[in-house]
Amino acid sequence: MGLGPIEFYHPPLVEGPRIMFYIPVPHKFSFAMDLGNNQYGLPVTITVITTWVIMALFYLLFHFGLKKLQKNPSLIQTFYEMIHDGIDNLVGTSLGKYKDKYVVYIGTLISFILISNILPAIPIPGFRMEEGALDIFPVLRSPTADLNTTVGLALITMYVYLASAIGRKGLKGYFGHMCEPTPLIFPIHLIGEFAKPTNISMRLFGNIFAGGVIMGLVYTAFPWILPVPLHMYFDLFVGLVQAYVFTMLTLVYIQQTLEDEH
Repeated sequence: MGLGPIEFYHPPLVEGPRIMFYIPVPHKFSFAMDLGNNQYGLPVTITVITTWVIMALFYLLFHFGLKKLQKNPSLIQTFYEMIHDGIDNLVGTSLGKYKDKYVVYIGTLISFILISNILPAIPIPGFRMEEGALDIFPVLRSPTADLNTTVGLALITMYVYLASAIGRKGLKGYFGHMCEPTPLIFPIHLIGEFAKPTNISMRLFGNIFAGGVIMGLVYTAFPWILPVPLHMYFDLFVGLVQAYVFTMLTLVYIQQTLEDEH
């Protein structure tokens, strides 16, 4: 039995992350969806699965890569030391003597965002049969192209710099600082605090999502041509820049809470 003609198509350019499966939960469980037949499930999207894959990759890379450290480092150990020194210098330049307290979070943050951003440049195809046709599709989806992920990262960053500020000044001192030089300016300071996570989350999501839409348009216009230069730009270059921007803004927000002592 021969194969029919090969046809190319692309999924909708503007769509949310597809649901892969449901976890059975009681009907009173938060965010549970009615699946019919008196069954309820918690949807697990491709964003969640991709995030799990990245976390598993982190574990494998750092657990086995750092398992046997030597005084005379191998090429792999030298590579890890270069990454550590780069992150250590980046955090130290911004936070000075406070770097040891935040270097783990900043290192994890920039590593996760960078891998998430460049994921579309890694061709991992999936296969399924639909209506007698072989469907080839990308298995993973960049988590940072999902607003839920970028908002989550921004909220963690917000917790870090708020915990730093309140830990230094106390709750009374923190809100008192927001009332300087007059209590009338408190609403402006409050809006500014909420604007910080909104800024970094929307910036990261917008750039990565827009890059995916543009690549979808390119593949629609030129289905037989692999636009490698555009992948190099939108997935690798922009992904690297946006990971750096998100991390630097996080460092700036933390630095602002330490500026009185730094």
